[in-house]
Amino acid sequence: MDLKGFLTEYVSHRSVSSDGALESGMAGARGHLMAFFKELSIDAKEIKIGKHAVIFAKTEQVAGRPTILVYGHYDVQPADDVDLWDSAPFVLTERNGRLYGRGVSDNKGCHASILAAVHGMVTAGKKLPVNLKFVLEGEEEIGSCSMPQFLIQMKDELAADFALVADTWSLDESNIVITTALRGIVGCEVELTGQSRDLHSAYGGCILNPIQALVDMCSALHAEDGFVNIPGFYDGVTCPSDWEREQVRRLPMDDGKMRELLGVKWFKLPDARFSAAETMRFLPTLEFNGIEGGFQGEGIKTIIPRCASAKITCRLVPDQSAEKIQRLLSETLEKLCPKEMSLFMKFEQAVNPYFFDVANCASETLRHAMGIVNGAVRDVFGATPLYLREGGSIGLVTELKEILGIDSLLIGLSTAQDNIHAPNESIAISMLEKGRKFFELFFSRL
Repeated sequence: MDLKGFLTEYVSHRSVSSDGALESGMAGARGHLMAFFKELSIDAKEIKIGKHAVIFAKTEQVAGRPTILVYGHYDVQPADDVDLWDSAPFVLTERNGRLYGRGVSDNKGCHASILAAVHGMVTAGKKLPVNLKFVLEGEEEIGSCSMPQFLIQMKDELAADFALVADTWSLDESNIVITTALRGIVGCEVELTGQSRDLHSAYGGCILNPIQALVDMCSALHAEDGFVNIPGFYDGVTCPSDWEREQVRRLPMDDGKMRELLGVKWFKLPDARFSAAETMRFLPTLEFNGIEGGFQGEGIKTIIPRCASAKITCRLVPDQSAEKIQRLLSETLEKLCPKEMSLFMKFEQAVNPYFFDVANCASETLRHAMGIVNGAVRDVFGATPLYLREGGSIGLVTELKEILGIDSLLIGLSTAQDNIHAPNESIAISMLEKGRKFFELFFSRL
């Protein structure tokens, strides 16, 4: 299979799940996938439960073989910052050994490497040595809201020994990461309203400004040392094992190199025992993702605005509960709200953290697979993988565990150089090709 050719069409479909005007792009991406499965005579169908359909496909299911559920998503982030791109976001472009285009790394290219491995084995006349089931969804970038219903409805058909997911990060092609944990997330929009309308700033001094009040509330959510200042927030947080910390220390990147990579001058680390690389993996967070209030146009408009708003997300680690953190955040904001003002909160995301205990894996098939992973990664990428927690979230991975009862083998083909969710998203062609080779080797050995 020509990976570049496959991705040329795949990337051209503007499958932005958050934009209702781009439904044709969503449909085009699904059509491209359906054509792939049809070419290989793999049974596939589109299942519409939520806003965008899920593609479910499965190879011939042979008794006695390991069964793997392959997960990926065909939806992508918007590319509305087109002026910051060096080439058209939805036209696959090759430069200096990399392919550029929205979604080429997150996640079209990464799961395409799995599809390419399957394509190569089938078209070579080889019998697949494993049973494969594919779930390719179109709502990951908007929270996978309908996927729990999909998993519940399809629970029997989705039964598998474990899931295989290529939607996480590695450091580079020589330092492949098997992700052992994902942080959960709680997302909240907060609106603080004072008076019934905007007022002239001449009334300043006798009226509490909603922007000032909101900033004070936000500031109170952290202590001076950087820890989250919400009673009970850290209850149940699981300390990392010595083995996990040793894996982080194997990273060929200290805090200085990490600052340079991220373009920041300094790190504010709440716990001096942890480096930046450890902090982002082992500690929960509360972040402000946006704040708005008052006049935003050119020049100055002397008003006291009627209201102000903020977007807040918390990243959670094992064994925190998204439901509990949502409640604690809500209670704290209500206590901080000035009595003169009204507070409106809208919670949009609540996903529990995911943790895969490599040392005590419950699935015999997955324990066997983990041993194969080490050798296959070494043979293809040149070194055994690192086993690390990740700072981000994939809601469906948690739900696969909670609803289907299966763990996920998370292998990273994306890197920080890929600029996912940003202008000039790209992926190294060599990473895709090595990924294809790895998956073919992994399936064969398993």
